[in-house]
Amino acid sequence: MQTSCVVDEKFVPKVGMIFKTLEEARKFYKHYSKLAGFSTKIRNTTRDREKIKNQLIVCSREGRWKSKISPTLNTNPSAGLNCPARIYVHIMKDVGLWTISKVVLNHSHPCCLDQPEMLKQHRELSMFVRRTIETYEEARIRPSKTYQSFVAAAGSHRELDFIEKDVRNYITREVRNISEEDDAKEFGKKYGLEGNKWLSASKEQEEREFHAADFHTVILCAKKLAIEAQLQHVYTHEKFREVQAQFRGKVNCITRSIHSTLGFTTYEVIEQVSNSTFNKFVVTYDAVSRDVKCHWFLFESRGIFCRHSLSVLSFERVDNVAPKYILECWSKNIKRRHTHINSRQDEPLLGPRSKRFDELVFRSHNICEFTSESEELTGISHRAFDKVMAEMEEYQERSKRKSLLTHEEATLSSVNDLQSPPHVKIRGQPKNRLGSNLEKKISNAMKKKKKTAPSELKLTCF
Repeated sequence: MQTSCVVDEKFVPKVGMIFKTLEEARKFYKHYSKLAGFSTKIRNTTRDREKIKNQLIVCSREGRWKSKISPTLNTNPSAGLNCPARIYVHIMKDVGLWTISKVVLNHSHPCCLDQPEMLKQHRELSMFVRRTIETYEEARIRPSKTYQSFVAAAGSHRELDFIEKDVRNYITREVRNISEEDDAKEFGKKYGLEGNKWLSASKEQEEREFHAADFHTVILCAKKLAIEAQLQHVYTHEKFREVQAQFRGKVNCITRSIHSTLGFTTYEVIEQVSNSTFNKFVVTYDAVSRDVKCHWFLFESRGIFCRHSLSVLSFERVDNVAPKYILECWSKNIKRRHTHINSRQDEPLLGPRSKRFDELVFRSHNICEFTSESEELTGISHRAFDKVMAEMEEYQERSKRKSLLTHEEATLSSVNDLQSPPHVKIRGQPKNRLGSNLEKKISNAMKKKKKTAPSELKLTCF
């Protein structure tokens, strides 16, 4: 049986094709085999000392052989069917390039066109998948659960380019081997533990505990000041401890005003460092914009107020600082990225958004893996990313302006409807008036009485 697969002509190997390296020729034929639905193997390699002269790449079903494993143990045994499909590549000595000198496209077996990526040669673990496996293995998550997480994210097993066995093999061959080598090296070092993995792991765990403590515990205020209470609720514990040190140092500061004009005041803060040492600092404060600036420049370097600025704010009786002085990087109320993760409780509210987020993450991983191959592709992706971000920000600004205008128009129209009801044009007295039916009945009764009264008089006279 001779079969051949229909593939686009530009991907079909032909005699005379030239490649810069042997690796490029292998990749080209491997890509063709994936499109055609079969896998390949290197059948023969001829060398001249250490340099390769030619190579024969054939279909994996080439030759006559049968799996030695019993069908009762191996439910999908493989066998060689003497498939003739192959290419022969050799190097041109005069130019140093590689060319295809022989091509056979026909197969002795049907090709797997439905799902060629599930063939052993074409099953691949992307960089994103490998990093996820390493993370899950570090967290002691079972390989079966790791694989099921990929299946749930993709939607089904058929959407993946690998199977559970590939995940287990990667953990056994790569992750655990590397960790064992690292442990052996660290165990051999009696001194000098700078690169100790256990210490770094404990440090990471300690940081996670600190982040959790920021939300579930509160550090008590050292002074009963409104500014300290404000910073207590927004700063992380680590940063708030630094702020409390500045509040304690404020006790050694003496503040006096030097010059004041139109709400802009210049202060001189004298700090007692020791019994006979005093340092002077100039602090400016704008009462209108609530801007405070010290020439010690602690806020510019550490992102927190110094004791001299706090002394001036206390002198001005300021209860809270402007939001611009609370940097987002030190705030524990910062918006976390993990809020985009799917949750059963958040599914009715964030379902569509989480779905869009998952799709973007999946595509972004593919782009990153492709562009990381060279500096040129990385530069192209950076420029494209900047351009797209600028367009999205412009679109967002236009949408905000449009929504604001629509809201203002709707508000004005509603106000006009309340204050100016529609004017109805009428002629004379309205036809239907409150109590008009009752008045008609009374008037009719009066008319009847007037008619009956004269007739009764006439009867009495005769």
